[in-house]
Amino acid sequence: MNAFIRSVVRCALNLRPETSVWGVIDGWKGLINNEYRRLSKLDVAGIASQGGTILGTVRAPELGENPDLQHQVARNLDENYFDYLFVCGGNGSLKACATLDRIIKAEGLRTRIMACPGSIDNDVANNYGTSIGFYSALDRSLEMLEWIRNTASSHRRVYLIGSMGRDSAYLAFYAGIATGAEYIIRPRENVNYEKLATMIEERDRDTRIVVAEGYNKSLEEIRTILEEIFRRRNIKREIRTVDMGYFQRGGQAAVTDILRASWLGYRMVTDALLGKYSGFYTAFYTGHYQDPLPLDVAADDSRSNHLDIPQEIIKMTIALR
Repeated sequence: MNAFIRSVVRCALNLRPETSVWGVIDGWKGLINNEYRRLSKLDVAGIASQGGTILGTVRAPELGENPDLQHQVARNLDENYFDYLFVCGGNGSLKACATLDRIIKAEGLRTRIMACPGSIDNDVANNYGTSIGFYSALDRSLEMLEWIRNTASSHRRVYLIGSMGRDSAYLAFYAGIATGAEYIIRPRENVNYEKLATMIEERDRDTRIVVAEGYNKSLEEIRTILEEIFRRRNIKREIRTVDMGYFQRGGQAAVTDILRASWLGYRMVTDALLGKYSGFYTAFYTGHYQDPLPLDVAADDSRSNHLDIPQEIIKMTIALR
């Protein structure tokens, strides 16, 4: 997200120097409390590869539940004379943007909203592009999975490895593909544990099973099921669990995310300087151009988003085993 902040600030001030750019402190909480900070080009120097966001981000679930609060935020933006609000965030942020945009239009307020996807789960309007942060989290995941491989192989262990991915298994699945994990459990998957135990038994040294966060059993529950099968079938394998979800966020940003965040920030600023209306911007790669989606369309998962891994990717994964 820092690369996105840098892009918006630098592009706005370089393309139209008289522009003033303000950062919202702590995201939606800052919009509720009217907390802003004016940003200069020096404020964003050297931040493109830093993980997280220099502005902070705090969840505000009450905003989605309280219409009075939604109207207050819309008025706050208007009363502070903000012409545009730039947002990089997940599904909750996107839905909040769509709600605010409806209020602003209904009440004839001044602010227009431009948004783009920021989610390590890659589950924001992913029919149209990849979320900023996904490849950075993937880099962290690969590093940790290689560490785990070393230990698992040395001790002939089975590792159940938790990964972020509440609804979509993209992060767990792509990390598993890239590092050669033996199995990846997706949300909503009907796992054949007897077959999984057979695969483990046939392994010579180590087995790494990546489990997406949204799967309906915990790592310990999966461990209990497998250990019972091992006892019944006299399979001699030790099972350990580790949750890498805590470490997938943050760290140095991947170059792919830096470049796409820079591209989307540039596109949003240039459109804003042309007086364009609110919209949702996304891209599969740097330089990929497509017209922005209306915010209400982007926020409608049935039209803009898919959660399950495409079948062709699953078939490729099976062929790679």
